[in-house]
Amino acid sequence: MPGAQRVPPSEEVPWLRARVAELEADNEVMAAQLAARDAQLEAVQARLAVLAEQIEELRRRLGKDSSTSSKPPSAESPYKKPKARSLRTRSGRKPGKQPGAPSSTLRQSPDPDDTLTCGPAACVSCGADLADAPVTQCRSGRCSRRRLRRRRG
Repeated sequence: MPGAQRVPPSEEVPWLRARVAELEADNEVMAAQLAARDAQLEAVQARLAVLAEQIEELRRRLGKDSSTSSKPPSAESPYKKPKARSLRTRSGRKPGKQPGAPSSTLRQSPDPDDTLTCGPAACVSCGADLADAPVTQCRSGRCSRRRLRRRRG
């Protein structure tokens, strides 16, 4: 019969019981060892977390210099290379006007006797219209046209 349990002969039963007891004892020993390893692993993980915090603190302190803390520049190591101040790089162009750019010189006028008067359209102080006011003078940023307008009106 395929589904029936096999009954061991009478001499195998004591040996099997002894083997089961031996395996159960081994199982208990391994469970105790596993618990001890779990405790060791937790202790190592806790120590690792403390060391990671210390490393982070030391990196933060190492990154401080006179530009990022209240530490004076004289307290820095003379052998340490200074950091680059600017990340900008040179463009490779020479200073001044570049070839091909339009010039900005003032061209001569064909009729030098023409006079062009460019006065302000409004008073800087009060905003009054100065289109028809005569230009008399300008002193220290205050327009005299405003004074003339006030006298008239």
